[in-house]
Amino acid sequence: MKQRDYLRTLKGLSKLMSYILRHHPDEFGLVLDEEGFVSLKELHQAIIEDKNWSFVRKSHIMDVVNFSDRQRFEIRNGKIRATYGHSIPVKLNYEPVAPPKILYHATTRKSYPHILEKGLLPMGRQYVHLTVNKELALRIGKRRDNKPVLIEVQAQKAAGAGIKFYCPNELIYLAKEIPPAYISGPPLRKVQIKTPKPKETPLPSIPPGSFVLTADMIEPFFDEKKARADRYARKKQKNRKR
Repeated sequence: MKQRDYLRTLKGLSKLMSYILRHHPDEFGLVLDEEGFVSLKELHQAIIEDKNWSFVRKSHIMDVVNFSDRQRFEIRNGKIRATYGHSIPVKLNYEPVAPPKILYHATTRKSYPHILEKGLLPMGRQYVHLTVNKELALRIGKRRDNKPVLIEVQAQKAAGAGIKFYCPNELIYLAKEIPPAYISGPPLRKVQIKTPKPKETPLPSIPPGSFVLTADMIEPFFDEKKARADRYARKKQKNRKR
């Protein structure tokens, strides 16, 4: 790519990053923390979902950050944020809210059995991320599994039992955890990953009229050859004594 074209690409990527980090992280299933940061890895995954930006690597994002003339973005400890121009509040003080009846979460097929048993847990995050939109949930889930499992969460029932929900934006809800009693999804047998059987190496084809030597046929030949060698060695040693 020519330098002029590359700079034009970085300019377009910068606009997309600004749109996400300043205005609509919810459209991409992202939640900014209290300082406006989001995981650089999550931002990258959100960007490459768009076919027009599927070629983007983390190095492209780093170039946008490093060569921006106005220092539009900041990276710290593996996280990134826009430094100004937000149309959403950056300081997020989460207050419990009444959730809708149903919320959605998409998970990997590998994790699904554990979720049915233990429930949804943050798994390294501060909160479990849920969404009001099935399509968005699946889009987020495909970042980790090309065939994610869609889970329904009985949010109102869970809230009635004391589970607290938070709403950082219009599309995303957060919770510390969701017990399995409020989770439903497809039957486990339909989503289990089958372990692929090891491929068997096919035997070479044998032309008509040919035969193949087997171990049973070869071993006696080597035994007889060894016996003849031993007899020759003993005979030679006997002649030397004479």
